[in-house]
Amino acid sequence: MSSCKAHCPGSKPDGDSQSRTVSLFDILGPIMTGPSSSHTAGVLRIGRMGRMLLGGSPEEIDLYFYGALAETYKGHVSDSATVGGLIGLDADSPDIGRATDIARSKGIRVDFHPVRDSDRNPNTIDMALARGCVRMRAAGISVGGGEILMNEFDGFEISLRGCEDALLVRSSGGFDRGAAASLLGDVKSVTSSVSADGEMVQFITASPAPEGAREAVRRLSGVSGVYPITSLLPYKLENSDPLFTTFGELLRSAEETGRPLHDLAADYESRRSGYDRSRTRSCVASIWSVMKESMEIGLRGDNKLLAGFMSGSDSRALLDAMKAGRTVGGDILTKSVARSIASMEVNASLGRVAAAPTAGSCGVVPATLLTVAEEKKIGEESILDALLVAAMTGVIIARRAPVSGALGGCQSEIGVSSAMAASALVHMAGGAPAQVMEGVAMSLKNILGLICDPVAGPVEIPCIKRNSIGAANALAAADMALAGIKSAIPVDEVVDALVNVQGLLPTELRGTMRGGLGSTPTGERLKEVWRERLQSS
Repeated sequence: MSSCKAHCPGSKPDGDSQSRTVSLFDILGPIMTGPSSSHTAGVLRIGRMGRMLLGGSPEEIDLYFYGALAETYKGHVSDSATVGGLIGLDADSPDIGRATDIARSKGIRVDFHPVRDSDRNPNTIDMALARGCVRMRAAGISVGGGEILMNEFDGFEISLRGCEDALLVRSSGGFDRGAAASLLGDVKSVTSSVSADGEMVQFITASPAPEGAREAVRRLSGVSGVYPITSLLPYKLENSDPLFTTFGELLRSAEETGRPLHDLAADYESRRSGYDRSRTRSCVASIWSVMKESMEIGLRGDNKLLAGFMSGSDSRALLDAMKAGRTVGGDILTKSVARSIASMEVNASLGRVAAAPTAGSCGVVPATLLTVAEEKKIGEESILDALLVAAMTGVIIARRAPVSGALGGCQSEIGVSSAMAASALVHMAGGAPAQVMEGVAMSLKNILGLICDPVAGPVEIPCIKRNSIGAANALAAADMALAGIKSAIPVDEVVDALVNVQGLLPTELRGTMRGGLGSTPTGERLKEVWRERLQSS
């Protein structure tokens, strides 16, 4: 896996979102194979967790998809990605698109079960797995941006996000938790769940439990199963008390200390994950390298989109039109739009991208930052500073609002990415922290209500070109903020409004293809084209 790589109003599948402490690298990242951070990278991680619970690759796989995901899982490669995780692939593996074929070639039985009418969280992956004489069932929710919550294991409630080392202990009664904790050593937390089949105790540990300690726990009275979990991510949660929870707190800290926002972002990650400034910056630099690569590859114009509903060369065509003098938006706008489309064309071709905050919005931040930096002759270090500010912006929003189109509409993806880009642009241009906040507020409120309405299911229409409006919006908001123009609604209240609109948005406008562009005559026709293609493949 890459060395560096989020909450649904109403249902709140991960508990009270106010208690969550999001990492900068839940927002910038993961580095992944497209097309969807929630439904490709996230579900792959759920598969990886299922593999650990089972103790290795399964011999039989039954996967259940619900609601919107039951409609779009083929277009998001969710089926093959989950299987990829179950057989041990990483989120940026080029083999994700053919993982099901790889599994079947190894004699693994794989079946998929879409359940379209369901009241379960639509980002749920439910896995029934078998290995030898062991059979188990586990489920997880892809929260957004690649982040996950494993919440069910053989009828017990669990809570694992893939960033913990843990040991799950199943007991039929009489289990001594204290004795187990003393064997495991540095235990950070202990929780449990009870069902008719007994009790499941979850120990979160500071490091993976050694084999000897696991075996000693297994021999304790009442223990019927021990399941070791190793963190999928390098950035573990070291401190759940965040340095900032609102934009107001961030602004006050910047004004009282006189320190730049990018330094405060690094401080946040240091408390949250224990990363020092150098490690945080190195991870951001790795992500920036992938962002630049995806734009460069996309602009070559030979992208092979999964569904092929578009040419895959629109970014190149726009850049060529600009060079020929046939465009009217000016170089910065047109280059930013072309580059945002380029990243998305790579994403829709199952290429390698960095989510920001999602794969479906991966073009907005890099396209605007690179273009403005080139035009203003701004160096790489300042770009990395700006990316830290962008990530901090996304973290504060994601603490309270989902960054998944299926949970909150495209305002959760393009809207948040646009706010991230606006904050980065204002910071990179030398704007004051207060101006950064105005840029966030104006960009986010401009896109309130933006729906998620994929045509046929693949992350192509309107997702690719929707990144262009995110880029244009970020540029406009940044310019207004730098000119001293203010948002009449304070930035934290704008985030409140985003949460409000997400909760009011009907299911039909959250990735189900039952409303918006997906329900037009052309959208319905392309849906049939896509289904016929899947049936014949």
